[in-house]
Amino acid sequence: MKIRVLILCFFAFTQNTFAQNAAFARRVKELAEVLRLPGYSLAVVKDGKVVYRQMDGYANLEKKTPVRSDDLFMIASVTKTMTANLVMQYEQEHLVSLEDYILNYRYVDIGFGWPYNIDPNAKIKHFLSQTSEDGPGSSFVYNGSRFNYLYGIFEKAGNHSPETDAYKLELQKRVLNPLGMKHTIFGFPKNRTDSLFRHIATPYLYDQQTKNFTADTGYYARWTRAFPSGGLLSTIDDLVKYTNSYDNHTLITQASYDKITIPTKLNDGTLSPYGMGWFSEAFAGKKIHWHYGQAENYAALFIRVPESGYTFIFLSNANGPSYALRLGSGGIWESPLAAAFLRYYVFEKDKAAQQLLQPEEFIGKALFLRYAGRKAEAQQLINGLAKTNPERFKQYDPGLTYLLTDLQENRVLIDQMADGYSAQKHIQPYVITDLARYYEAQEDPKRALQYYRQLADAKGFEFWQLSADAARKAGQFLIKTGKTEEGRQYYWKAINDMKMQWADDNAIREVIKEMNLATAKATGTR
Repeated sequence: MKIRVLILCFFAFTQNTFAQNAAFARRVKELAEVLRLPGYSLAVVKDGKVVYRQMDGYANLEKKTPVRSDDLFMIASVTKTMTANLVMQYEQEHLVSLEDYILNYRYVDIGFGWPYNIDPNAKIKHFLSQTSEDGPGSSFVYNGSRFNYLYGIFEKAGNHSPETDAYKLELQKRVLNPLGMKHTIFGFPKNRTDSLFRHIATPYLYDQQTKNFTADTGYYARWTRAFPSGGLLSTIDDLVKYTNSYDNHTLITQASYDKITIPTKLNDGTLSPYGMGWFSEAFAGKKIHWHYGQAENYAALFIRVPESGYTFIFLSNANGPSYALRLGSGGIWESPLAAAFLRYYVFEKDKAAQQLLQPEEFIGKALFLRYAGRKAEAQQLINGLAKTNPERFKQYDPGLTYLLTDLQENRVLIDQMADGYSAQKHIQPYVITDLARYYEAQEDPKRALQYYRQLADAKGFEFWQLSADAARKAGQFLIKTGKTEEGRQYYWKAINDMKMQWADDNAIREVIKEMNLATAKATGTR
């Protein structure tokens, strides 16, 4: 009898698992088809073991080479989690403190320019937590490249000379080698005969106008190393080893892991969605630690739910799964792929959590459809959500704001989203830009000017292009309304921001010419 019961229980368990995996596979395939992904590879890990794998599409479209289990994909900013891991190893060994000023370490210009916007009081913890702009600890704004200002830490803590690639040497010694991650590499091999090169999934650029993919083989020469901010290529199996290292405390202690996965408390007492090198959020009572990767032509998701023992890893050779969204502001559940993982695994038996997921799934699906050029279908989903869940549009939500301002269909909902943004009281450059452009398109110059000025006046951010465009727009609006001197001040700020991003002299002369012509027209002078 006991044997029969065990067999029946095992049979039921197997059937449930099969149905669970099948439903998840269908959802992922449907979403991949919306984005028309060339290829992808994924794994679901439970308590250290892979319980489901899925590979689909092509590693190379032209040759019709299918995605294989050992293919390498760029993981982009998922690299940041490893950077944080390294720093915590140093702290455990008393080589570094999170409270150290970043200027205690040599700044190394590795191609990202001089750090004009480093506050001399900014500390390591501020760079790891994405709170180093707008005054240390004042605001969370995801700005991936600022992780590269941490480079000097690896040089000093590892006792490396300036001519070496300290980050590569330290990551290899302290993370990749101990975990046996033999198929994780630092950018594309310069030598095309490298044994791992033939295992790299070809990167593809997507043209949203023609809806065609183009192999971006020029990327091989442009990205031949990794940085603290990103650039590693890896495989599913290597990343499984990596996630397991946290559960087994192989590299850092539980206390260190907790320190980097606790949401950062900002100076005003509010919590950001980011810890240090990890996004850290909660949904339906479950803590979710995650990061996304978004390169020009790759996308990655790395999601851990420690309480449930689950990890989800997703890699693609096109960037749609990340680029279509606003993941840099948090809200991983708006990723349709992440939501599918949560629904079919983490919350498989939690009907209340699944109910909470439903509006997020609608928003994420609408964002994917919008990216794919199917705006009418996206609008239909949003209209349905507005009827069934109108309160959802009163929350601060960068992804939904991005979607609505692009669709430009419902002014009332967008005004509500704008109010939700204002209520959270922190500068978010991309949200401001989305709102400013929307109100300008709606011929509401007063509201547009409000947001353009807010962005142009923001201090300490490195979003030079957005800031320059905002200052230029503010200058245009102000001069048209007779505020010539103030308008010219904003034009001049735009020009200075353009210089920060190495704009050429011809482009700057064009803006000066535009300013002078606008002034002459407004004042009736030559």
